[in-house]
Amino acid sequence: ILPVVKKAEHLLAQQISDEKINHEYLPVLGLDSFATGATNMLLGDNSPAVKEGRCFGVQALSGTGALRNGAEFLQRILGADTCYYSTPTWGNHGLIFKNASFKNIRQYRYWNPVTRSLDFAGLLEDLEAAPENAVIILHACAHNPTGVDPTPEQWKEMSAVIKKKGLL
Repeated sequence: ILPVVKKAEHLLAQQISDEKINHEYLPVLGLDSFATGATNMLLGDNSPAVKEGRCFGVQALSGTGALRNGAEFLQRILGADTCYYSTPTWGNHGLIFKNASFKNIRQYRYWNPVTRSLDFAGLLEDLEAAPENAVIILHACAHNPTGVDPTPEQWKEMSAVIKKKGLL
C-alpha cells in the first residue's frame, strides 16, 4: 500500500472517529460544498453568474449520470430535441439522449481513420450544419476512445461556431 493511501485512510478513520464525517446519504443535489466549489472553478469566482447567485451545481454519480441529468434538463426545461455526439464515442451517449426523449440523435465527425487524427474540417462542417439549440456533446479532454483532443486554437474555433449557431 502506498504511504499516501495509508495516510489518507488514517485521516478518514480519525475523522469518522471524531464524528467530523459519516456514511450517511448525501442530499438529493449532492454535497453542497463540492457542487459550489466545482461551479466556482468552472465559471470563475469573479463570474457575474456566481456573484449574482444565478448558478448552482448538482453532484451526479459518474460521467454517465451527469450526462443523463443534463440531457433530462435540456429536454424537459429547455425543450431541446436534437443532439450530436462524436464519431466514435461511447455507445451509451446516443441511448442516454434517446431515453431522455430527444427526437433527433445525430453524429458529428471527429476521427479521421486515414490520417489517424482529428477530422477538424469535418467537425466544423457538421457544427455549421446543426440547427439552433442542438446539444453538442463534447469530451473536454482525453477524448474517449481516440485520445485525440483539439488544440486550444481549435477549441476557440469550435466555440465561435457553437456561439454563432446558438448551439448548446
